[in-house]
Amino acid sequence: MAVSDDVAPDEWECRVFLAVAEHRQHTRAAEALSPTRPRHLRDRPYARQLVGKTIARIERWCGEPLFEGNRGQLRLTERGREFERAARSVVGEYQLMRRAGRDDGLTSLACLPHHATFVAPAQARLLERFGRVRVAVEYLEPDRHVAPELRRHTLVVGAPATGGGRSVPLYTARLEAMVPAGIFPHGRLPLEDLLRRYHPMPHLTGVPGDRIAAWGLEGVGAGTSTGDIAGAVLRLRHDSGGRWDGRVLVAPSDAALPFKPGMEFGGRHADRFVWVPVVDEAPLTYEVHLHVRPGGPDDVVEAAIAAVRSAARALPALGGQP
Repeated sequence: MAVSDDVAPDEWECRVFLAVAEHRQHTRAAEALSPTRPRHLRDRPYARQLVGKTIARIERWCGEPLFEGNRGQLRLTERGREFERAARSVVGEYQLMRRAGRDDGLTSLACLPHHATFVAPAQARLLERFGRVRVAVEYLEPDRHVAPELRRHTLVVGAPATGGGRSVPLYTARLEAMVPAGIFPHGRLPLEDLLRRYHPMPHLTGVPGDRIAAWGLEGVGAGTSTGDIAGAVLRLRHDSGGRWDGRVLVAPSDAALPFKPGMEFGGRHADRFVWVPVVDEAPLTYEVHLHVRPGGPDDVVEAAIAAVRSAARALPALGGQP
């Protein structure tokens, strides 16, 4: 039976979308999906054509394209990036509900959407190791804090927090500013200049509140700090054809990484801008850790810790390094 385009995409359709987003083409996505397809689809391989039909239905439901580019190298559109966050949350919630419904040993990991750059590869590595999903990932809203989440999840990615359990360092993120190329020849932006001479647009998702206050960014650009960084990047690039008006996008290096030149969402006109560290004698930084809820040793938990650490170390640019 065909599904009405008025019905929101279900868990499987979200999985299809995420497979295309990861593999960037329908054929490889279909190959990856075949071993995990629902029972009613197991009598035949999950074909490329079915992937295409599913993506088309989701796009009709969303009302606009989610991918751009040719079939061999698809890229997410801005709307596609928005749907990606929702799709990961849908899949994660279903995984958590299954865990609540029956004790299947599923370990839960919570993180912010921009942590997907290393959490998603870690999850794929765990799937390859165990042959089935053993870790459910939930992508949190930007204002959620670590301590309460450790009551619901086994593992949480975030800034250092007090309390029981282990805290495994992953990387040091730094505060960066997206500025027109050639404006700052020394490759850095003093915090004093940022606050006094320019118009900062802070998108500080994941940065601890005490750091934001210590840096003097509390209340600066009110209303934008938890906004859509992808939208801000696109707006500034679009406006860059005219005279620069002093607007400076400020974001942590891990959240900024996907939008830099050469990265997945670098996109058009990325080379018109550079990301420079914001400094106050030294670069402004904060630590990102993997927090582990207190408990006994568990092979899956230890494997998840190792996979997340390895995936984060494979991306040194999370810390803002060129």
